[in-house]
Amino acid sequence: MTEETSALTPAVLPKPGDEDVLYIVDISGYVFRAFFALPPLTNEKGEPTGALYGVTSMLLKLVREQKPPMLAVVMEGQGRPFRKEIYADYKANRPVAAPDLKHQMGRVRQIADAYAIPCYEREGSEADDVIATLTRAARERGHRVVIVSADKDLLQLVGDGVLMLDTMRGTAFGPKETFDKLGVLPSQVRDYLALTGDSSDNVPGVPSVGPKTASELLNTYGSLDGVYERLGEIKKKALLVKLTEHKHLAYLSRDLVALKDDFDIEYDASALRYGGWDESKLRALYKELGFTRLLDQLGPEPSTTVGIAAAVLSHDALVEVSGVIAIAAGPTLVPGTDAPSRAQEPAPLLPPMRVLTEASELAPLVQRLRSSARVAICCATEKEEPIAGGLIGIALASADEAAYLPVGHSYLGCPTQLDLHETLSILKPLLEDQGVPKLSANLKRDTIALAHHDVGLVGTVLDSMLASYLLDPDLRGHDMAEIILRRGNRELARYQTVSGKGKLEHALGECRFEEMLPYLDAQTSELLHVADRLTAELREAELEPVLREIELPLATVLADVERTGVRCDVDKLRALSRKVDKDLVALEKKCFELAGREFNVNSPRQLEVILFDELMLPVIERTKTARSTNADVLEELAVMHALPAAILEQRSLAKLKGTYLDALPRQVNPRTGRIHTKFEQAVAATGRLSSNDPNLQNLPIRTEIGRAIRDAFVADEGFTILAADYSQIELRVLAHLSGDEALTSAFAENADVHVRTAQALFGVGAGDVTREMRAAAKTVNFAVIYGQTQFALARNLRIARGEASRYIKAFFERYHGVRSYLDKLVLEARTTGAVRTLFGRRRLVRDINAKNHAVRSGAERIAQNTPIQGSAADIMKRAMVRTAAAISREQLKTRMLLTVHDELVFEVPHAEREQVERLVREAMEGAATLKVPLVVDTGWGDSWGQAH
Repeated sequence: MTEETSALTPAVLPKPGDEDVLYIVDISGYVFRAFFALPPLTNEKGEPTGALYGVTSMLLKLVREQKPPMLAVVMEGQGRPFRKEIYADYKANRPVAAPDLKHQMGRVRQIADAYAIPCYEREGSEADDVIATLTRAARERGHRVVIVSADKDLLQLVGDGVLMLDTMRGTAFGPKETFDKLGVLPSQVRDYLALTGDSSDNVPGVPSVGPKTASELLNTYGSLDGVYERLGEIKKKALLVKLTEHKHLAYLSRDLVALKDDFDIEYDASALRYGGWDESKLRALYKELGFTRLLDQLGPEPSTTVGIAAAVLSHDALVEVSGVIAIAAGPTLVPGTDAPSRAQEPAPLLPPMRVLTEASELAPLVQRLRSSARVAICCATEKEEPIAGGLIGIALASADEAAYLPVGHSYLGCPTQLDLHETLSILKPLLEDQGVPKLSANLKRDTIALAHHDVGLVGTVLDSMLASYLLDPDLRGHDMAEIILRRGNRELARYQTVSGKGKLEHALGECRFEEMLPYLDAQTSELLHVADRLTAELREAELEPVLREIELPLATVLADVERTGVRCDVDKLRALSRKVDKDLVALEKKCFELAGREFNVNSPRQLEVILFDELMLPVIERTKTARSTNADVLEELAVMHALPAAILEQRSLAKLKGTYLDALPRQVNPRTGRIHTKFEQAVAATGRLSSNDPNLQNLPIRTEIGRAIRDAFVADEGFTILAADYSQIELRVLAHLSGDEALTSAFAENADVHVRTAQALFGVGAGDVTREMRAAAKTVNFAVIYGQTQFALARNLRIARGEASRYIKAFFERYHGVRSYLDKLVLEARTTGAVRTLFGRRRLVRDINAKNHAVRSGAERIAQNTPIQGSAADIMKRAMVRTAAAISREQLKTRMLLTVHDELVFEVPHAEREQVERLVREAMEGAATLKVPLVVDTGWGDSWGQAH
């Protein structure tokens, strides 16, 4: 940092209402950002409105908080950008805008008009240039400027009297913040972008010059001209070569990123004075777009027609409008989602939640809840995961009342609270009564919290998280806050609202009772309000049976599995970690020998230089700032040189060491002495379960290190491990669903289906199929299931793309019924917008009719593989429910420990071995009736590795 940069001071926004400030809003940029950040809402006519809602909220936030005396919005100009004349490939890599985005972009001018904000655009020019022109004109008249945008190109304009404000992040950028972000001053931003390029606009820049290198060059030499004037001073040979060879690209890029500020645009300060919005237009627009929450904030509709002047709310009146939603007032909009279209609805009138601390009130409360139609429950625990923290309270709500029962808070000055054991003894008959319908926002979590105290949770008819997941499994986040946000555009309190985040996070028991209530209200009273709507949506989508018969029973099973955990031999893991340390040293030495010199094997930049500049291997893929050395690239390069393969091996081993060998000992619960992985029901869009803390799904199956790690998962004394694994379940499901004669006959005859596929691929008899041929055929079989392209198959098998194409063609010639079935699935998705599994699980396929080929092809692969993978996942879930029920029915001491992919792992007392193996096999093989047999392979051992 130079003396000049160290003296920079933080940006300070003008005081609200300062008279000489022009706010310029990059409205097109905000539409684009809101489109990808907000749920795709629609109005009653089905018109997309999500991005428009975000832009409207942003303008409301800006006007409310900054009270801009002068205000303008700038839109992207129509027609061919003049930069295309400089560089024909400028922005050539941008996909065609989605129809929903184009439609909403066309509506933006109406929003600006309703807000009574002047709108600027110029044909053939981009918004950035119009903003630059307005900024120059404003500064010439002595006006300060705040550019409302997040476009780094506009940081070129920041300086004396000019700031940039990113309202989504609540961040103002002056020279200091620009330097902190990019490592250069605003006056150097143009040259910085010339060196780094910009992949989003297809600005080439200088290859291999990334942000760090660009900022170092400019801090040393001042400017792009300075860099090339003193080129001889650069000591790094590879950098010198790149700068020399690509000087023309650097100056071309500078011309492309330079902002043009001399357009003939009239600057009328009086027209830019902002006096407020046109209420009549805004009210009409809100009604048309379905923005009921924003409409409510305008207050009652005037009884008589008034002129614009009378209809405009003052800034002070705007501040006094109650209930401004968090989405408009917070530092960000909403978390990125891809939500289903939903109409907005007003906030419900909910009974206020009271804190109950007198034991004498418990029995009457239980009696009243028994007589209600249904009861919503939420268990509050010290930590978000109940395995890690004890119960501190229970919230219960019906249509008539809501109560929080604190039993374990520990903050200083905490008042008297209920006794834990007395409270649970009074609640237990209610909670375990099948005849009292229960609602939960997370059944598995509540079940675990209560089970620690030998209390069951019976009669749950709705888990809102699972319901939301079933309705649209591609969405991210299914907690109550997300559910309400998508359906009502209202922000609810989340767990982190109470617990804090990062360094500020604290146990919930340290929170005061009243601090808990907004979150608990969201989990109970709001759940009661939205339950009927979720149920109706499930019924309409024909998903009720999946919730009732698969997901709800499974949640209870998974609660038991998570509580049980699995014993881990920590000493074995630590010994293995020491061995891997030696292996990594040996691998590093091997990499040095293959490279011809020493280098940091963990540095992508050093590896990039060796692979592409010294070994002269071809560049497969580029990132925004460099030539990629990711795993896919190294896989392709591995057939050309031994170094990429060695790097892949080193990375894989280092990742396993960090993820498992070093991490697993720290994840042993000190109270139980076991590892309790968390199984997620509402994450994978195909319906598969996932696990985390630790993630056992990614543990390699067939490698020596993977088997060694499995050996560290051991049985308790007096027990042994049973591993039961479905044999080729997805291929069997494919045979059933497609009805292909060749595939079904192979399974019916108990033949090796991989050998039969190898015969088709290589044109040989069964006796001539080698191990390598069978392995390649197996890869092809599963490539079809997972919808892999010929490019991905070629990379996985390390063969030419033409050969991979031949393999796929040969597969479909052998199994032509599979081809017909997959084509049928694509047609189904195009017709209905969704595909389903054997048991009715649904997945929406939104992009199946997209104009962009790559996007449409991805959607077609989803349509083809989801019914296969999803049906296999449903069978496994049904098997878990059936097996758990059988173990309970027989009153066995066997424990279900893990579910990983198509495998179930049990801890079995020696005396129950024979009975449990029969029971598990019957439950798993009877989980579905297919045209081909379901086959389960079993194994026994003192560890998971031995049994697997």
